[in-house]
Amino acid sequence: MTTTTTTAVEMLHFPGASDRTQRHLRYLKGAAELEGIDLVESQTYRGGSMWLLLWGPGDPPRAQIMRNHLAGGGRVLALDLAYWQRDTKIRVSIDAAHPQAWVMRRDWPSDRYTVDLPPRGEVWKPNGPAVIAGIGQKAKIQYGDDVAQWEQAMTERCLASGLSVHYRRKRGIGEPTRGAKLVPDSLPIDRVLAGASLAITWHSNVAVDALRLGLPVICQDGAAAAICPSSFGRWDPLPLELRDRFLRNLAYFQWGATTHEARRFWQWWREITA
Repeated sequence: MTTTTTTAVEMLHFPGASDRTQRHLRYLKGAAELEGIDLVESQTYRGGSMWLLLWGPGDPPRAQIMRNHLAGGGRVLALDLAYWQRDTKIRVSIDAAHPQAWVMRRDWPSDRYTVDLPPRGEVWKPNGPAVIAGIGQKAKIQYGDDVAQWEQAMTERCLASGLSVHYRRKRGIGEPTRGAKLVPDSLPIDRVLAGASLAITWHSNVAVDALRLGLPVICQDGAAAAICPSSFGRWDPLPLELRDRFLRNLAYFQWGATTHEARRFWQWWREITA
């Protein structure tokens, strides 16, 4: 990144973006103009702006662009599919692929959460199966063998503790861990988690799904890592008050594709990074 920046935000586009992605980016661009934010669009990374905005930080080449930009003293807004209302909203993280460093930094009002409530429940069964949620192909490339080794270790800890293990792949990618039962990845996640004792994932939106359904979670990365352990131990659910606080705050890390939502996003961005 150069030291003489002429724009506040570089919006980096990539070939093959979905219609949904392009729609959200159009609204963000239009709202940036209304909010007086200097924004330049690019098809190839330029690095001339303090802030870089891009979609899909889980893609290894894009993750490298992020690392390069951060190493040069820049900041990053990383967009991806939302935690809930995924057909209409996108999620955002700051300076990383996931927002666990930010989501509990301050408590946000409950307005965004109460008008857009995700399905909730208390489906925990202490003697039910542990559910391991696998990661996708891009993440497997990015993290290498560490994930498979960690998942196998978690499986063995669960089995040694008397828990059966169900393994849910992401989009049919990969094989279940040894000793685990493969569950169809076509099943709705709420059905997969119903009656489970524990949800385990390196990082996945499934961790957030498990928290909203009242399950304990073990994870290495992702938004849920803000409040969940990364190692095996007791698997009691977190207190309801903590889970509610987390979900209320997380609602401020996902935004819709309207002019109003996009303007609020930029206003929030200014406030949280001030």
